[in-house]
Amino acid sequence: RCQIIDAILEALDECRLEGAAVTISAPDGEAVAALTLNQKVGVEGGISILGTTGFVEPWNDHLGETKMEVISEASGVVLTTGRIGMRYSQILFPEYTSVMVGSRLDEGIQAAIGETIICGLPGLILKWAVPDILEGTGFNTVQEMIDNNKENPLIYTSLAEVGEKSNSARIVVVDRDGNIIRDTGDMA
Repeated sequence: RCQIIDAILEALDECRLEGAAVTISAPDGEAVAALTLNQKVGVEGGISILGTTGFVEPWNDHLGETKMEVISEASGVVLTTGRIGMRYSQILFPEYTSVMVGSRLDEGIQAAIGETIICGLPGLILKWAVPDILEGTGFNTVQEMIDNNKENPLIYTSLAEVGEKSNSARIVVVDRDGNIIRDTGDMA
């Protein structure tokens, strides 16, 4: 419950909204839960709302160190911020080692010694380099800004900031369908 509330509060803050009506529903939760491993992990009487992918990915220090070791040993690495970026990184760059680093882009970049690409959805990547990217724009999300005008100059200046902050890594920003929105490799 706390994680859900925290996520809602974070979204409200990020979108600069004062409130929202939130409904969480799990139709036939008990029936669906019976088909899962929920009971074995202590979830009884319904379906788990959190962890909907079925994967457990704790970011403890050991796991972080392991990922950074994989990155440092790769001659070419694609750092991704989430599952969508991971999926399309593996399709777009099959010859590279793809590693999901989430919001730990700084650590991933520091660990990378070979050719480095950052690939994923625009929100996390652009906000990582330019945290106040939306300030004064009237947009609530980076995606909304891009949907409004794919040629918005702020996108280009933010990509330049990503390039500087990432030690000149190639930046590939994709949409949810895997279409490339921007590729700094094409801009060189």
